[in-house]
Amino acid sequence: MDFNHNSGNQQNNKNDQWDKWNSNASNNSYYNQPTHRPYGQGFMVASGVCGLLSITTCCTGFLSLPFGALGILFAVLTYRKGKRMNSTCVIGIVFSCIGIFTALVMIVYSFAMLPVFMENEAFRSQLDAVTQQMYGLDFIEFMEYYGYTFEQ
Repeated sequence: MDFNHNSGNQQNNKNDQWDKWNSNASNNSYYNQPTHRPYGQGFMVASGVCGLLSITTCCTGFLSLPFGALGILFAVLTYRKGKRMNSTCVIGIVFSCIGIFTALVMIVYSFAMLPVFMENEAFRSQLDAVTQQMYGLDFIEFMEYYGYTFEQ
């Protein structure tokens, strides 16, 4: 691969004029603009997307946690000392924190309310049907296998 962008229309003589339409990193572009991408632009977009995915998947509980952690990580990776953080990164951090917090609240609420829900016969029969279909055991047997007991 030719990184100097030497093509057939350029001649190899040093006295010839440089082709301004075929610039490379060692030469500036035509209007003297930088020829490289801004620092961390991919991580900025990834932070925003992971933050958005963290919020949208917070109802699943555990799926939101890795998306939120990645959103925060990508935003921190774009931080440069002495520079303000881009608004996309700030939005990614805010969305990631909201998604993580909401997922943790839902997980704690689900485990705290499980004994109350188990007293409802309709809920228990639906849960037994699902665990029977997935694992071949009733929910009570499944939980006893892992050391938890529920009063009948």
